[in-house]
Amino acid sequence: MAFNSFTYVFCFFPAVALIFALARKIGGARAGQGALLLGSLVAYAWPKPSNLWLLGGSIVVNWFLARRMAAETRESTRRRWLQLGLLLNIGFLCLFKYVNFFLSNLMLLGLPRVALPDWAFPLGISFFTLQQIMYLVDCYEGLISPSGLLDHATFVAFFPNVTSGPLARAKAMVPQLTAPKLTSDERWELGAQGLFLFATGIGKKVLLADSFARVADVGFAAGATDWSTVEAWVFSVAYTMQIYFDFSGYTDMALGSAAMLGIRLPRNFNAPFRARTVIEFWQRWHMSLSAFITTYLYTPILRAFSRATLVTAAVATLLSMTIAGLWHGPSWTFVVFGLLHGIALVVNQVRKKAKSKRLPKLPPLIATAVTFAFVNLTFIFFRSPDLTTAAHFAAQLLPRPGGLGVELLREVRKVGVTTLLPLLAFGLYAAFAGKTSDELAGALKRSTLASASAAALLLASFLYLNSNIAKQFVYFAF
Repeated sequence: MAFNSFTYVFCFFPAVALIFALARKIGGARAGQGALLLGSLVAYAWPKPSNLWLLGGSIVVNWFLARRMAAETRESTRRRWLQLGLLLNIGFLCLFKYVNFFLSNLMLLGLPRVALPDWAFPLGISFFTLQQIMYLVDCYEGLISPSGLLDHATFVAFFPNVTSGPLARAKAMVPQLTAPKLTSDERWELGAQGLFLFATGIGKKVLLADSFARVADVGFAAGATDWSTVEAWVFSVAYTMQIYFDFSGYTDMALGSAAMLGIRLPRNFNAPFRARTVIEFWQRWHMSLSAFITTYLYTPILRAFSRATLVTAAVATLLSMTIAGLWHGPSWTFVVFGLLHGIALVVNQVRKKAKSKRLPKLPPLIATAVTFAFVNLTFIFFRSPDLTTAAHFAAQLLPRPGGLGVELLREVRKVGVTTLLPLLAFGLYAAFAGKTSDELAGALKRSTLASASAAALLLASFLYLNSNIAKQFVYFAF
């Protein structure tokens, strides 16, 4: 169920919050948890009820595997149960998300043509599968004990983050579900922050992301057109801003919804476009995925080598980021997106190791600009339908004769974007200079001004939603 819908805001969430609070007050923490699980299953099944069987099957299988693994005393047997769990989860993800991609590429290499299955992605499969993998590995490493079925099901299916994250670990989530220790004042404070975060998130989505989308869509809809340099930068930056405000807006709404229920989810964004290196960018962008890549991809790959060196670290980085790129979707454009970031991270690693050579250090403003330009370039591959279009679009970013043309930009007027210029300008300021959502929520005091600010932001977002068709969140496609 989309957060940016009147059904969620005015019907579903208030009903779940009320039932959850009543069940917890009357029947205790377990009753409240049961109500939360039921609400989560309803939210997940809302757009396509048949997907509920896939989510339920994944939950039960991984719960069983974790318990069987914990029951074994021999290390070799425990490892085999973990390997089986990883194989089943990766196979499950590949079956629905990558089978067509692999088969179509094999046919290009000479494999006899076969009818490709037409399977839609189950909503949130990329995210809840990664959470299951983290859960199994953490159980194997002894970081957590296997959860009961109710605890595991609530953790995986929790409606604020089941579809698009942020990725949460069971050791942080399950205790909040089973034995909440918040006082009444803490609950009210967390709830107030949650409401403010939700208001900020929906404002980011419908006021900023959707406004930038109206600019970006004009450029990317033109396909492999010859843009001017100015147009290429305008359209590509518009998409970079769109995906940032779209995904960080979703995250704010997820964190806000959870906080209003008394549950803290991990942060996912921290002003990423202010990063001075690509390493810092990934410490600020999609932080929960970055943590997964480091802990569950990069580290195991590096350990597979006989020793850690700059070369093996580079290989592990390239492999990890390429896999992370493919995780976003079954397309070579995503593979190149991940590979480009892997190469940039390796370059950053080499520069850090070469401090003794006294390499010149870029001034902070220039370092930020260079990092943003690189990130903006890679998002062209993220958005484009194929490598040819992406490469053509990327080439247009380079200065050349006639690069100041604005012919295609005139098409932007037809989508009424000139009336949105104040929003676009504010979005650029917020991305590069304004306080983050977390900073604003953390400094929030329960006051009339804070309540009025959240109410005004919600009202503006609702008015905009009421007069425009709600756009789907970008990461719903993953």
